[in-house]
Amino acid sequence: AQDGVRDDVYSGASLPLLFISYESILTLLGFLLLSLQLDTCLPKLDLPDFLAAVIAGLSDDADEIKVLAHMMLFRLASSSSLALTHTLTQRLDALTPPLDKTMKGAKETKDTVKQDLERSAELQRSSLRAIAALARGTPRGASVRFDALVEEVLKGPWASAYKEALIMH
Repeated sequence: AQDGVRDDVYSGASLPLLFISYESILTLLGFLLLSLQLDTCLPKLDLPDFLAAVIAGLSDDADEIKVLAHMMLFRLASSSSLALTHTLTQRLDALTPPLDKTMKGAKETKDTVKQDLERSAELQRSSLRAIAALARGTPRGASVRFDALVEEVLKGPWASAYKEALIMH
């Protein structure tokens, strides 16, 4: 989507491959974070490059990719690794715009059907879980943009769901 990159690199036929790639990364990330050897495995992962891929997923046109990216963020932010917390904290400003865009939801038109609204709400719930995990896992005040997003969520229709997501972990 950014700078036409998605149009040049991806076609509709390759969306399943992109989905499988993100799904595989999510699975491997889960194994890594559950591993007792996290401290030895984590340095082998280039966290800034990895987060760049997650940010690309958050900005993808396909909702399925966004959901997988939300799940990755949730897992990363839920980790007790100081290196992960530090890297996430540094990238909060870059993570915030696609999360904010998702939380604003799809624009309703005269052609919008109930299924579109339900799909948008599910995507917003997925984003909300990632935002709550980031809020729990990173220091408050590290990003003015992220703090503003959290405040906006707390003032909007998702406030109670956000508070519940903060408690559930």
